[in-house]
Amino acid sequence: VSILPESIEQLSVLSGLFASLPYDFFIKMAGKSNLHDDNVGQLPVLDTIHTKAIAQRALMLNCLTKYYDELWQDQYNEDFNKEMWAKDDSRLDNNKFKNLTKEWKWETPLRTYYERRQALIEIDVLTSMALGMTLEQLKTIYQIQFPVLRMYEDDTWYDKKGRIVFTNNRGLTGVGLTRQKWESVKDYKEGQTVTQTIQDDTIPNGPIERNITYYAPFDKCNREEDYETVWAFFEEKYKEGK
Repeated sequence: VSILPESIEQLSVLSGLFASLPYDFFIKMAGKSNLHDDNVGQLPVLDTIHTKAIAQRALMLNCLTKYYDELWQDQYNEDFNKEMWAKDDSRLDNNKFKNLTKEWKWETPLRTYYERRQALIEIDVLTSMALGMTLEQLKTIYQIQFPVLRMYEDDTWYDKKGRIVFTNNRGLTGVGLTRQKWESVKDYKEGQTVTQTIQDDTIPNGPIERNITYYAPFDKCNREEDYETVWAFFEEKYKEGK
């Protein structure tokens, strides 16, 4: 199934919308497991005050290598530098936005698991707002229709630098520590670390041996609380017309 957007700008927006919980919900309610020619055309192509922020986060999630340089240069604009994280956390640095340039760099995309999760949370909220939904509707969709995601969220733990130190997410096999090792370190305090050696087969000419260090304390996120925090942030932002 292929989609031909009317513009590159629309492609950037669509990549964010299709990654959102509300659009995933639509496909689930249609009884489908994926996008097909009989349902993708029913998804709205949004153009609201929220869509620029959706597109930016989608670009920062997807433009992971130098081969996206042309796309990034085409889509970058100075408004990107005015964006901020909608959650106050030491693992979310607003300089990530301030330091963006038209030139794609290794630092351009979102690379830590914590940053990438937050960007998806913000896309969920922005998409819901653009659709005219309420916060309660978004939370209800999450509560009722996404039990597996809730299970993963409830047992995914992050270190001080935004790495996943442990997760039960079956789609992230090999990420973080084993359950046995995690149980022995989960109560580590500030200043304590744990290191593991892995075989990294994600780059050319691999695999290579790498050491990964996790920095305590470790914590997990609450998606519903994050939705509330992010919703309040963007509600205030767009009320002021920024």
